[in-house]
Amino acid sequence: MSNKLARLTTNTKGIDKKSIPLLLGIMSAGVLSSNVQANELTYLEELGKRLFFEDISLNQNMSCATCHAGNAGGTTGDSSINESDVAVTGSDGVGVGNLKPPTNQYVQFRTDAGDIVGLGNFKICSVPFLGDVACGGAFWNGRAEGNLIEAFHNIDPFSGVGSEYEGMYRKYIGPLSDQAHASPFINPVEQALETKQDVCKQVRDDTIWGGQLYEYAWGTEIKCGKRQIDRTFARFAIALSAWQMSKDNNPFDSKRDIALRNDADGQFPLDDFTAQENRGHDIFYNVNGAPSGNCVFCHQSDPVNAGGVGPFERYTNDQFFNIGVPRNHDIPNNPEPDIGVELIATKLGLPFGTNLGKHKVPTLRNVDKRPHSGFVKAYTHNGWFKSLEQLVHFYNTARVKPTCASHITTAEQAMLNGCWPEPEFSVNRPPPFVVGGLGLSPQDEADLVAYLKTLSDGSSVKAPGRYRLHIIDESRLQHEDDGSSSGPFGGLEDRADDAFGSF
Repeated sequence: MSNKLARLTTNTKGIDKKSIPLLLGIMSAGVLSSNVQANELTYLEELGKRLFFEDISLNQNMSCATCHAGNAGGTTGDSSINESDVAVTGSDGVGVGNLKPPTNQYVQFRTDAGDIVGLGNFKICSVPFLGDVACGGAFWNGRAEGNLIEAFHNIDPFSGVGSEYEGMYRKYIGPLSDQAHASPFINPVEQALETKQDVCKQVRDDTIWGGQLYEYAWGTEIKCGKRQIDRTFARFAIALSAWQMSKDNNPFDSKRDIALRNDADGQFPLDDFTAQENRGHDIFYNVNGAPSGNCVFCHQSDPVNAGGVGPFERYTNDQFFNIGVPRNHDIPNNPEPDIGVELIATKLGLPFGTNLGKHKVPTLRNVDKRPHSGFVKAYTHNGWFKSLEQLVHFYNTARVKPTCASHITTAEQAMLNGCWPEPEFSVNRPPPFVVGGLGLSPQDEADLVAYLKTLSDGSSVKAPGRYRLHIIDESRLQHEDDGSSSGPFGGLEDRADDAFGSF
């Protein structure tokens, strides 16, 4: 442990900040300990979680959780926004984006064995029948490439701290940290603070936890000056990445997960599934003589544990496709359709125009998670679909139903009229046997939806409780990576490297 971990900082009134917990402890011993939920996180993870839930914004009225609500599966937690605008209005009450916020769950996650599993850096992937394609990177268009903090912005987040911090934290640098660094905090249509320094000062000066957690996590006091701000801001991004990779954000406790762990042979059909849910699984994976839904072509991350039995299955191949989604005219200001990964695909040497309209394949985990049955969710990058039933029917019939008249612009209207509007982009679409001409019956569609609904977690991420100043607990600097079977993944984490390797 470096000396910086134990250093004392002094506030403007000359009181040693690390003595404050001792002074308060004389009056109330309970103040010395954090809440139970916090104690299950490392200091870096707790810093990231509090950065995520705090209203760090222009008018202190918006947080990351505004667009990524735990009880909505990491997507927008406002039903009325999902039903209409889709894009969330920013802190200033005026600015607004042009896409639906993607989920922040099951992007990357840390297993009990300490491995980071999930989304890789933006790169070329060689895929059978498709050849070289873009894959990886966060955001709908992959622009959070995974190496931007160091390689593009030339920031060394580990400069000025002991080498042990790089050993503990380098694994959290990747697409998630790039996405946090992008950054919503200073995006004028999101949290809308003007500068990184404004962000840093809100954390340092307006929260009780900012100074202490930053120092406990990084072994040095938080600095917001011009010379230090880039490094501090990058460390915020790494903390946000660490928490979003944690078990707190990725609990793996859906009906599917629990049923698979409890199953006699660990194979489908699952003992605890209904006949409809098991048949929906078979349609999804084209197995056991069921009709071919072909979902597995894009929504499988674990090819080793085929058939949907992988403990860390994320239900995405992290590639980009244009499935022919119609334009959403309800997004404020009716923006032109987003071009997707075409924005950066040429950086990989892919031909110009061949990725127009292609967007990231989203995870299907928590695809139906909602706070109550009447809550409306929005689907696909532009949020045009408002139910799983609509979306599955589109996958089934998009290339065989007639084109709607121009006045039919919503999914509800299209369903009633037996048609689909023109796609945002008519090029670069998969063949009909993959999307749009599956030939499924209404019962097949209903069974598929039933299976998709088993992928929603039973628990929801909760906002952190009241922070309590306390003496540093060095056991919270990193997890014990023993890979034991006592963890929440039931020992299945030992299979992660076989399935994925490490990023």
